[in-house]
Amino acid sequence: MNKILELREKRAKAWEAAKAFLDSKRGTDGLVSPEDTATYEKMEADVVALGKEIDRLEKQEALDRELSKPLNTPLTGKPAVPGVETKTGRASDEYRKAFWNAMRTRAGEGLDPIVKNALQIGTDSEGGYLVPDEFERTLVEALDEENIFRRLAKVITTSSGDRKIPVVASKGSLLDR
Repeated sequence: MNKILELREKRAKAWEAAKAFLDSKRGTDGLVSPEDTATYEKMEADVVALGKEIDRLEKQEALDRELSKPLNTPLTGKPAVPGVETKTGRASDEYRKAFWNAMRTRAGEGLDPIVKNALQIGTDSEGGYLVPDEFERTLVEALDEENIFRRLAKVITTSSGDRKIPVVASKGSLLDR
């Protein structure tokens, strides 16, 4: 940057010197002699060359600034383990911890109401208490081992817990002939 300022000052002085030279060498008729014209053109070429060098240095400085920028954001938190996804919802560590704390207390006594509400959806008689996914899988596996009928029946797993099964509500009548 310091060199660019020096070159700009040098270019400004050279331009002022070229203008002063031109004004001093004009004749009474307002024309400049061919020798003085050649000298002025050389002075003018020096000013243009200084301008080109200033442009080159400015482009170089801009490129240096661009290349010195960081490529990406720095790590500010704990790095994630590759291949391991962060669990959310019922599979999260926070939910599992809240669930087991609720299981350790008698009927949820002493639990924070927000935690108690988060663990309960619907009414108890409709299966309102949810369990973490890992524990739920254990329960389903135990059902396969213990329940004889479950091995014979067709088991339908749903993601929402709701399954609509069409049922005949009324029977047709057969007309006697």
